[in-house]
Amino acid sequence: MEIDRETNEDNSRRIQVRFVTKLKTPYKVPTTAIAIPSDLSRLGLSSIVNKLLQAVDSEWKTEPFDFLIDGELVRMSLEQFLLVKGISAEKILEIEYIRAVAPRKEEEPSPHDDWVSAIDGSSPGFILTGCYDGLGRVWKGAGWCTHMLEGHSGAISSVSIINSEGAGSATVATASKDRTLRLWKFDAEDYSDHPARIRAFKILHGHNASVHSVAAKTSGEMVCSGSWDCTINLWRTNDSDTDGDVVSIKKRKVKNKAEESQSVGEPVSTLVGHTQCVSCVVWPQHETIYSASWDHSVRRWDVETGKDLSDIFCGKVLNCIDIGGEGSALIASGCSDPILRIWDPRKPGTSAPVFQFSSHTSWISACKWINRSSFHLLSSSYDGKVMLWDLRTAVSYSLYFHYLAMYYMPNQKKPFVSLDTALTNSFCMAVASCYHGYAQGQGIMC
Repeated sequence: MEIDRETNEDNSRRIQVRFVTKLKTPYKVPTTAIAIPSDLSRLGLSSIVNKLLQAVDSEWKTEPFDFLIDGELVRMSLEQFLLVKGISAEKILEIEYIRAVAPRKEEEPSPHDDWVSAIDGSSPGFILTGCYDGLGRVWKGAGWCTHMLEGHSGAISSVSIINSEGAGSATVATASKDRTLRLWKFDAEDYSDHPARIRAFKILHGHNASVHSVAAKTSGEMVCSGSWDCTINLWRTNDSDTDGDVVSIKKRKVKNKAEESQSVGEPVSTLVGHTQCVSCVVWPQHETIYSASWDHSVRRWDVETGKDLSDIFCGKVLNCIDIGGEGSALIASGCSDPILRIWDPRKPGTSAPVFQFSSHTSWISACKWINRSSFHLLSSSYDGKVMLWDLRTAVSYSLYFHYLAMYYMPNQKKPFVSLDTALTNSFCMAVASCYHGYAQGQGIMC
């Protein structure tokens, strides 16, 4: 079978291809080999697949596709791709097609009274933000704040949703420049026209400087925190502890109404090894914590023994890390330069990144793997941009880098300092900015 283009159809060499997909019906086309022009790029290939689908289903509505050859996205003409990769055009070429990333769907901003410093969108029911006014906020939708978390005496630097299971019940943690962490409980489904103001049920003391980052254990039993005092503290999240970490109980009455007790906790253990500010902590596995620091190192810790299991040194101040990708084992990091670095710790004896992406123009402030994809990664930067990357686009580290999409907020001249993603049928991206009153949502098909 031969497919001709409407123009220049006699000026291009033809190659035999077979389109395949892992998508289910109605996205499947016949697997018969066809001849197509070799100078087609993504748009031309997408047009052919749509015509094949229309031949099967006359009511098919055209939509964009992306294409992979040997697991890498095609971001140039077929002829150029085969030349760069050294693939022969004499045999039938198998091309996999996937649904393309759809245009962004931007929500209205959610107003704050000061810089938005932190955000967590991991719950499908709400978004949690932290602000320099010392308040945490819970958002049900764009511009709709349902709860305000009051109590910190300094700016909130990091937030984490510990769990949001049950009939609307949620537990969250906030970290602050006031050297404390606070744990909060609320009913995410209980809301009215005005935000409910709630107090923390537990205050965590133990750091000697500002707390920069907080992350929850997957089970929700504990959280860990990184601080400017160069340490990582581990804390329990339950109301009453049996091992003596509660040192006092505070109660108060407001207008003759008794409020819930407020416990004050101390760290269960402390991980020591960094020599500068611990800028980021993540707790992706039951007994393993990862940390990033201004001392230029990424460290992996054994929670049970408190030992530093491995170090990666990158020669730059580290602002953020996240664990994900293939096998949930890749380490993505952002530093005090425009380069997004990715390491594979399963490859011993080398500290060189397996990927480096360099399209930002300023320091990278946050990075986040997409939960439902092992190839997609987000990064935000002080250049005011958020970029979505696909690892399959890299032809070589020095010749070709490609980001799938770039998001620049209109009139946004302040840096993005935090971002997160939520697991939905598509993925939702949320970003926090140093622009007063700015927390933004994006929806992207992936």
